[in-house]
Amino acid sequence: MHSTDDEAGDVAYLGGAVEPVETKQAPAALGPVHARGPAAVSSGVPLPLIPGQAPAQPVATTPERLLRPVTPPPAVSLGDTLRPLTPVSPHGTLLQGIVTPLPPSPQVRGLMPGQVVAGRYRVERWLGAGGSATVYEATDLHQDLRVALKVLAVPYAHDALVARFHQEVEHVRALEHVNILRVFDAGVDGDRHYLTMELLEGSDLRQLLAERRATRVEALRWITHATVALEHAHGRGVLHRDVKPANLFITRTGVLKLMDFGLAKSSHVAGATAQGAVLGTPEYMAPEQVMGSPKVSPATDLYALGVVAYELLTGQLPFRHTEPMPLMFMHVQQAPAPPRTLCPDLPEPFEHVVLKLLQKRPEDRFPDAASLHAALGKLWPYVLVKAPA
Repeated sequence: MHSTDDEAGDVAYLGGAVEPVETKQAPAALGPVHARGPAAVSSGVPLPLIPGQAPAQPVATTPERLLRPVTPPPAVSLGDTLRPLTPVSPHGTLLQGIVTPLPPSPQVRGLMPGQVVAGRYRVERWLGAGGSATVYEATDLHQDLRVALKVLAVPYAHDALVARFHQEVEHVRALEHVNILRVFDAGVDGDRHYLTMELLEGSDLRQLLAERRATRVEALRWITHATVALEHAHGRGVLHRDVKPANLFITRTGVLKLMDFGLAKSSHVAGATAQGAVLGTPEYMAPEQVMGSPKVSPATDLYALGVVAYELLTGQLPFRHTEPMPLMFMHVQQAPAPPRTLCPDLPEPFEHVVLKLLQKRPEDRFPDAASLHAALGKLWPYVLVKAPA
């Protein structure tokens, strides 16, 4: 008999059944016996009993009994499963966090257009959302001013996060500068913690670099703007501690704004960071941030800006790894590839500035942002020179 042939009788397969075939009537005392498994066979020969097991009771062998179709689970959309984590704002507006590709559902949005927060800020539209906060365009009804309203997500509002959220206002209030995002107000409305900020039109540097390479003129201008912002902040005792493209906003007029002082450290504002905590973004963290020694200083922000400069001028990061911990220790242990090995036409003075910013020891970097500002000023002739006719 071929291996795919079946014994005569009622045979039910997984997911379907076949019509029963007439057989000789078995003795009534024996009755039909059903075997466990993917097929059930009725025959006149009883199956041997397992010791201690009661004889099997007769079971009806109708086709309806044997037919047990399996309903497959509903299809899962691959697009829903693999939705992008770093999408682009449909409005070209990004403030203080990562935007999502589509307007969120009401459950995620939390606030609806027309809703008024703290009796003062009328929500106009949703702008974007990050891991712990959502940003809306709103109207300040007291001043008839368009602002960005940043609302802390309640499920994530543990004490340290709330403290850091409000701490951002205290840091920025002393930093009135054209290259620093202005923060106006902070408060609590019921269970919502919020702050209001200058409303910007444009995109952050991370989003821009995902779309295209920066020109050398743009790179030098934006590095200079960021340096001026850090010079202003450091002069007032504020360290940013999280300088990275996502926190550098490029307005539609080409002006860079340093934003998100949520991890900032100030000489005049009490911090909310736990002892021994490592704060920052691994791709941009200075060696002293990784090791916890020496203490963070203005040179820490300059190192992070050096990573941004490297990325702007070469099109890639100086250190890359899929895991955060090895990546962090690459900043401590490895020297970056000289930028001119990746971009041979880069003028040598540019490379000198970038490599000085990326020195492992803080004392080997530029002594302060003012010194870096002066060094950057000497690079302009290399980008403004006209090509020979």
